Amino acid sequence: MVSMVSSPTETRAQDPQAGAVVALPDFDHLIVSRKAVVGIVGLGYTGLPLATGFAAAGFSVVGLDTDTEKIGAINRGESYLPDVSDLELEELQLRLSVGTSPEAMAVADAVVVCVPTPTRAGVADLSHVDDALAAVVPHLRPGTLLVLQSTIPPGTTSAAARRLASEGGLRIGADLYLAMAPERINPANADGWRMTNTPKLVGGFTAECTRRATVLFEQVCERVHPVSSPEVAELAKIFENTFRLVNIALTLELSDLCRQLRIPVREVIDAAATKPYGFLAHYPGPGVGGECIPVDPLFLQPLAQLAGTDLSLVQAAHRRITERPGQVVDRVAELLRARGRMPQRARVLIVGVSYKEGVADLRNAPALDIIRGLRRAGVEVSYYDPLVPSMTVDGQAVPVAPWTPTELAASDCVVLVTPHNRIAADPHWSAAPLVLDTRNVLPPADNIEPL
Repeated sequence: MVSMVSSPTETRAQDPQAGAVVALPDFDHLIVSRKAVVGIVGLGYTGLPLATGFAAAGFSVVGLDTDTEKIGAINRGESYLPDVSDLELEELQLRLSVGTSPEAMAVADAVVVCVPTPTRAGVADLSHVDDALAAVVPHLRPGTLLVLQSTIPPGTTSAAARRLASEGGLRIGADLYLAMAPERINPANADGWRMTNTPKLVGGFTAECTRRATVLFEQVCERVHPVSSPEVAELAKIFENTFRLVNIALTLELSDLCRQLRIPVREVIDAAATKPYGFLAHYPGPGVGGECIPVDPLFLQPLAQLAGTDLSLVQAAHRRITERPGQVVDRVAELLRARGRMPQRARVLIVGVSYKEGVADLRNAPALDIIRGLRRAGVEVSYYDPLVPSMTVDGQAVPVAPWTPTELAASDCVVLVTPHNRIAADPHWSAAPLVLDTRNVLPPADNIEPL
């Protein structure tokens, strides 16, 4: 465990603006001079971009992950993420060292924990965070900055600080500096938002913890926004995704109404989005996947119960989105019957199975529940996805289909779930006898039906 240390000493440094010599704490000098070693725990969708970001900024980076396949891929210069290229990994190999041993964090001056926080029975599963802290903290040097970037319920960072103080005898703010700086990574973002230009929230357990975390992230983020406590940072992150959950659920309601009224829902939303204030466009689809929007809002429910309040709007929105894949299944059956074809043994082709365009991630992907529902109805299901070469659902492989007019023509129904690579503009759609467009992105045609 980290030992007791005195307050940091100071180092003289040059003020680049005033030309004067100023006093900087040792930590600040290590950071601004790029002599600090940055540790990243967890090399997934948030950890690897952060690791490469610090390495590109001139830092020596030590990465840690329990997945040996990820470690091997990085060491070979092979990226498994859309936001990090093979070339980036190759160019940064001299400054990026990765492995599976927590002892490697002993050389780090700052460590950022980027492990996942899924839910279990509707409650935040913090086992990955707890395991990461238990593995890493005993190897940290006195005065190390430890930052949690994982999405966690409010109070988690402070609870960790109290636990480290009581069980390890650590003085938080002296022996160990602890802060919360939630991730804001949007995989395969097409709007130009990257780690560098996305504002970073920072909330430390003490004012000095906040200051040090701010100094660290100012090296790789154009704007860092300090907040008054870890709880503010934790809740802000969850509220961001809860905001999206509620508004997406609202678009599903609008989508259902527009279908009955025969009004194109996307045109309605795009028209509303011309208002320059007070409106942010969200679009309907077959459901919501990933580890953020369908997961993070659930972290609030136990806290609301303890506080003696309820989150009925959030609960209703989550339920509405959770039910959406089942609505897709029901709509397929409805459209097949309308054409004299019973769902039993009908052939349905799912186009795009990952949860988002441009990524191969299947976590909580709506396509999984759609496939389950179609199978229960007796449908023969296959799929096409250029980013997902194979998949199983509930232990049973899903056949892969080629993207050809012949394959579409042989299907009783083609369901567009995730429109990768501008596939919506492909002329093959005209070959299908029936297409269910769950995203409302295909051009109008006699064989295309909205969800």
